[in-house]
Amino acid sequence: MAAAQQRLDLSITARQADILLDTLVDKSVETDHYLLSHPKDEPDKTDTCCDAHLARFEQRALQRKALLERKAEVQHLIALIEAILPAFEASGSSPVSTIAVDLSGVTLVYRDTTGKTHEQPLADIGSAGTLIDPDSGDDLELIAALVAADPTRTKTQGATP
Repeated sequence: MAAAQQRLDLSITARQADILLDTLVDKSVETDHYLLSHPKDEPDKTDTCCDAHLARFEQRALQRKALLERKAEVQHLIALIEAILPAFEASGSSPVSTIAVDLSGVTLVYRDTTGKTHEQPLADIGSAGTLIDPDSGDDLELIAALVAADPTRTKTQGATP
C-alpha cells in the first residue's frame, strides 16, 4: 500500500502574480546593488597585508556568497511565477492558478551564527525537530523553504466571484 503524499495547493490570482513578480524583480535589483559592494572573489594585496584586512575580506566573501545564494533563490521564484503567467494571458480573464507542491520536496534552510546555511527536509521535522546549533544549543534561524514544484502539475481554473 502506497503512503498518501502530503501536498500544498497554492492559489494565486493574476493580480497577485503580477504583484509578486514585481516584488521579486525589485528584490533581484536590490541584491544586484548590494553585490556591487562585494565585487571581488579573490583577495588582492591590500586584503592580505595583515590579519585584520584578511578577516574583513573573508567576512565580505561570506556576505557575497549569501547574496549570490539569495539572488539564485529569487531568480528561481521569478521563473516559477513567469511559468504560470501565460495561463492567465491565454484565458483572457482573471483565472486562479493552482500549483500542487509535494511536501516531500520541501527543504527548510537555516542559517547559523557564522552565516553558514544548513538544509533539512521538511519530513524530518516530526522526528528530529528543527535544527539547533551544536555549540550553543540554540535553534538555528529559519531563512527559507525550498520547494521542488512540478510545473506539469499546474492547472488553471476560472476565477470565482
